[in-house]
Amino acid sequence: MNSDPIFIVGVQRSGTTLLSAMLAAHSQISCGPETHFFQRLSKERIEDLIDSKCWPKKAINFIKSITFTNFSDTSSNKISILEKYHLREETLFEYLSQQPPKITSILGSIVIPFMESLGKSRWAEKTPDHIKYLDLIRKFYPESPIIRIIRDPRDVALSLMRVPWGTKTFFEGIDYWKSLYDLSSDFFKFDSHSYTLRFEDLVESPEYQLRKLCEFLGEKFEYSMLDTSLTGKQVNSQGVPWKKKAEEPIDKNRAYQWKNYLSNEMNYYTEALIGNTLKEFNYPTTQNLPNPGEYYPQNITLHQYGNKLSKMATSGIRFWKKDPSEEPVAIFMIGEPMKLNCVEESLIGKIENVFLTLIKVFQFKLTGKKVVLAYIRRPSSL
Repeated sequence: MNSDPIFIVGVQRSGTTLLSAMLAAHSQISCGPETHFFQRLSKERIEDLIDSKCWPKKAINFIKSITFTNFSDTSSNKISILEKYHLREETLFEYLSQQPPKITSILGSIVIPFMESLGKSRWAEKTPDHIKYLDLIRKFYPESPIIRIIRDPRDVALSLMRVPWGTKTFFEGIDYWKSLYDLSSDFFKFDSHSYTLRFEDLVESPEYQLRKLCEFLGEKFEYSMLDTSLTGKQVNSQGVPWKKKAEEPIDKNRAYQWKNYLSNEMNYYTEALIGNTLKEFNYPTTQNLPNPGEYYPQNITLHQYGNKLSKMATSGIRFWKKDPSEEPVAIFMIGEPMKLNCVEESLIGKIENVFLTLIKVFQFKLTGKKVVLAYIRRPSSL
C-alpha cells in the first residue's frame, strides 16, 4: 500500500453505504462490508490479542468471534465476518504468521486480502458505529483519514424507523442522532486528518464533492466513482433492502424528505433540542424559538417526553443557547421526583435528592421562571 487506509463513519442511515460504494468504485481503493472491528475491539484486552506467545491464535479467535445478525436469512442464524469477506481460517493464519503481533495486523488480515483480490492498493473501511470509537481508531491509525458523512437528522430519524434494528419513534431517532453527535463533535473539530461531508451536498453535486474529497485523500478523481451499480452490491454483501439505493443511480431527491412527512410536533421537538446543530450544518429551520430553557436532569434521553417537550417548544422555548451568557427562562423537570438524578438508593439519598430538586424548582419560581414537570410511571425507563 502507498497510502494510509481510510475510515468512513457516521450516524446510521446517513449515507455511509453510498459514500463507501463511491470510494470503492475508484481504481485504487477497495471497501468491503462493515467489520465492526473497533466496536468489538473495545471489549477486549488488547494486550492478550497481541501477546507474542499466543500469536496469532488469540487474534484469529477474536476475528472468528465477530458475527452479525443475518438480515438476509429468516432464521436467527448469525453470519461471521469470515463469511462476509469470503475468508478461510487457514488464510488468516498464513497472513498473520507473517505479520508482527499488532492490532493493525489483525484488521489487515481481513481487509488486505480483500483489497489484493481486487488488484487495488489502498483500502477503506466503513462501519457507521465506529463514530463511537474514534479515539481507538486514531490510536492505531494516527494519520489515517477519517471521513464523517452528515445527513439532516430529521431524515435520519425517519429512516431509522423503517429498518428492523432501528428506533421505534421519531423522537427516539433524534435523541440517538444527538447522542452520537455530542460524543464525536469535538473529535471532528480538532482532528487534522478528519473530513466532514454532507449527504445532501453529495447527492446534489456528486462530482464536485468527490473531487474535493479525493484531493483531501491524495487521490485523483475518477468518473467511475459516479457509478455504484457494482460496488453498491459489494459493500452490501448481505443484500439487505435498506442499502439497495447505493446500487442505484444517484438521486438528489433523497435529500430533505422530512419536509413531506414531519408533523409540527416532530419539528418543534427537533429544533428545540438541536436547532443550534441544524444551523451549524446549514440545515433549514422553520420555528421561532426566542427563549432559552433547560431540562433537569441533563443526563437523560428525552424521547419518552417528546410530546410534553414539543408543547414547551410551541411557546418559544429551546434547549440550547445562542450565547453562553443566556439565562434559561424555563426548566423542564423530568422523571419521578424520588428518582430525579438520584444514584443513591438509600432513603436518605432519595430524600436529599428530592430536597435539592425542590430548591431548584423554588429558585426558578422565585425569579418568575416557568417550571414544567414531566412524570412517567416507569422507573426502568429513567
